[in-house]
Amino acid sequence: MCNHLGKQFDIDIDLNGVLFLVGIRERGLTFQPFSKEEKLSLINLGSCTLYQEMGLTEKTGIDGDGWPIFTQKALAPVIPEERKHKVLQDCALKYFKKIYPEQAG
Repeated sequence: MCNHLGKQFDIDIDLNGVLFLVGIRERGLTFQPFSKEEKLSLINLGSCTLYQEMGLTEKTGIDGDGWPIFTQKALAPVIPEERKHKVLQDCALKYFKKIYPEQAG
C-alpha cells in the first residue's frame, strides 16, 4: 500500500505518511506547508478516521476550528501496542478501497 501511494503521489511514504494523507483528505485540504503541530493533528485525524473503519471510534461532531471530534466507542477493545501498526494498515486498505473501488482489484 505504501509503495502504491508513494508512486501515485511521487513521494516516499510510510504508515505515518498514509495517516497524514488520510488526515489531509478528511479535512479537505491540499498539499501545502504545515507546521509540526498541524502535521501531528492531521496524522491523529488519519488514525481516528481509520479506527472508525473498525468501529473503534465514531465521529461525534466538529469543533470550533472545523476539526472532527471522535470518541472511542464504549465497548471498543484495547489494541496492544505491537498490533496497532498492522491494524492501521488493514484499516487504511479498507479506507482506500472504499474511496477508490475501481483500484480495489
